[in-house]
Amino acid sequence: MQLTRNRFGLSRKAVATGIAAALLISGVGSISAQAASKKPAKKKPVAAKEIYDFYTPKCPKNATTLKIATPIILEVGGQAEQKIADDFMKACPNVKVEFIAIPSNDLPQKLTTMAIGGNMPDMYVHFTSFTGKALQMRVFEDLIPLLGKDYVSGWDPMFFEESVINGKMIFAPWVGIPTGILYRKDLWAAAGNPAFPKTWDEFLAVAKKLTVDTDKDGKIDQYGWAIVGTPNGSGQGRFSQVVRNSGGYNYRETAAGKWESGAMTKGYLDALTLYQNAVKEGVVPPGYTTTGYPEASAQVANGKGVMMVTGPHSLGIVMKTNPSLAGKLAGFPMPTNNGAKPVTTLGNLGYAISKSGKNKPLSVEYIKFQLSTKYQLLYNEVEWRLPSRLKAQKDKQVTGGMAEGFVAALKGGLWTEPTAGFNGSIVKVDYEAYSEAFQGKKTPEQIQKEADAKIKKIIADNS
Repeated sequence: MQLTRNRFGLSRKAVATGIAAALLISGVGSISAQAASKKPAKKKPVAAKEIYDFYTPKCPKNATTLKIATPIILEVGGQAEQKIADDFMKACPNVKVEFIAIPSNDLPQKLTTMAIGGNMPDMYVHFTSFTGKALQMRVFEDLIPLLGKDYVSGWDPMFFEESVINGKMIFAPWVGIPTGILYRKDLWAAAGNPAFPKTWDEFLAVAKKLTVDTDKDGKIDQYGWAIVGTPNGSGQGRFSQVVRNSGGYNYRETAAGKWESGAMTKGYLDALTLYQNAVKEGVVPPGYTTTGYPEASAQVANGKGVMMVTGPHSLGIVMKTNPSLAGKLAGFPMPTNNGAKPVTTLGNLGYAISKSGKNKPLSVEYIKFQLSTKYQLLYNEVEWRLPSRLKAQKDKQVTGGMAEGFVAALKGGLWTEPTAGFNGSIVKVDYEAYSEAFQGKKTPEQIQKEADAKIKKIIADNS
């Protein structure tokens, strides 16, 4: 079942309702109201069925190569991904796990090209930004019947719901990165421990307070906001978070099933205004238009930036650059505007099984092995991403420590990118808009109107 997200996100109650509907559509485990009201008959106790840990996979008899397209292998989390592959190959000596490394920002387009060319791998890492194309091209295998109802019940409902569209499970959620504000606790304390900002105006005010000349040489060397300003999906994803947490949206699907532009919402305007004012007020480090995710993370690590719109995975990246920051990083939920309720994306990702894949049973074995508890915790240890499986989520490693503020972000509403096949074109409109806001040659209102016209044309061209 596809649940249409409005600008206020989804509550956990709504998520639970959606999951029940999804399982019904898929024919997985329904129970009638009449049966539910009856007193259950006494039964002999049955041993609990394992749904979390699968360390002894069923291996093929013949030599098999399992191909997986992934950006993770290129990132900090790659050491966890490689360790899982190595352990799987030890458990199944006849299997060779072969990673096809693709940078994150290139993944949706590369998968599209591979699908058109008919050379999809056995599995691929699925980002929610690829959902529209995946549905359009039908490149995925429904995982619910492959994994089974018992196994499916082991996912956190919010992770599971986001992976199910029209009753079909597109990918197997692995880890998530709810968005919040990462900050340097030591630099925050040096500024007098200002209150966490609740609105974006307060955020800008705090950023000003954190922008200082630390060595008193007459030049600013510490900036309040390590902004990701590159014109790509990484920058747009963060801009979109600001829009949503200001009560706006770029586009959405209406209850009538039609797409509509949201660029004229107050929240969209507020986000453009914030980006423009951040440059005017000098609270972002120079070179913001070419500051991507790696560069912004480095700014936090070296003290050039104090705050960053990001997820808990950045904790691992920052500490890899500067190990002395262990215990000196934390997060807090996103500020909001216009009375909006806090919302976040999960940053949910996981392996999908290609419909054209030649090794589907082996792919299922690999997914269950990969999502076993110790490997969920391994990825969390390496990069602080939050595990998707309920058993791993309860571990003390996950529930405490520096990621606590990001876990708190999940208490708000949930939203995901719309599933339109033209979503990539909307992403481009967004990053062109904030890029113009940076330049300061046009007012936010002018940029907003231009973005609205572009989005409406994209929708019309795809109707």
